[in-house]
Amino acid sequence: MFNVNEKREIKKFAGVKRGFLTIIAITFIFNIFFAGFLNISSQVNELKGKNFIMAELQNSLSQSNKEELERKLLSLKEVQKVIYIDSYTAFQDLQKNLGIVIPRGENPLPDTLRIYFKKAEDVEKLQSVLEESQGIKEFFVDGIYISEINNRVKVLNLFGIIFGVGMLCSLFTLSSIFKSQIEADYLMNIIVDDTNPRNYIKAKNVNLLPFTVSTLIGLLLFFNFYVIIRKGLIRGNIFMDLLSLLQIFYFQVGVTIFVIILAWFVPTHRKIGVRK
Repeated sequence: MFNVNEKREIKKFAGVKRGFLTIIAITFIFNIFFAGFLNISSQVNELKGKNFIMAELQNSLSQSNKEELERKLLSLKEVQKVIYIDSYTAFQDLQKNLGIVIPRGENPLPDTLRIYFKKAEDVEKLQSVLEESQGIKEFFVDGIYISEINNRVKVLNLFGIIFGVGMLCSLFTLSSIFKSQIEADYLMNIIVDDTNPRNYIKAKNVNLLPFTVSTLIGLLLFFNFYVIIRKGLIRGNIFMDLLSLLQIFYFQVGVTIFVIILAWFVPTHRKIGVRK
């Protein structure tokens, strides 16, 4: 039979093991939420960059006037970028897409500006600006395409909020587990010697290394999981635009190191030690 001290040590070891595995699991889950958030943010930024208006330029417009018009559009806060497409380049692309050869003298295409804007709500202001511009012959707005982009952005933003909440909940759970382990060891220290004023600091110090190791193990397990899942999703043509491991690596490692630094260096404010 075990004596009281041996039972106490066995119970303490079981608690440490359980806490160690739980921190690994929570770190793994946190990184899933964080990677999801990074991928969604990337998708949203990419989609926002796809809203554009095609504007045909007047045939009589000089090169200097074209450049001046481009600078004017770029000065608008709603405009993200402007791409000038000359008629010859557009004509070559048309032939390539149709798979035919057309004599250059029969090129019906004008010089155009592809104007990318930031938000779907900006299209009305840009339309008014283009209507007033003398250098624009006409412009084309694909309302259905812009609406589809806007709806996809709204859905992705909703998922981004869900992943963000998941990240915060995971961090809160991780912090709670770490603190509960410190509290458990603190109570054990009190039982052994309730006059030691460093009982709480000792309890924290003894948990720092296991917390650090388990957090890093959870991160490494996630990296392996992410590579396998990403490869499977791309091969199955399910999600082709997932960020690579290298693209998320520094963000994931940076946040994990930040959490570890907080655990090590944030001071404890508990009133420690009990003197008789």
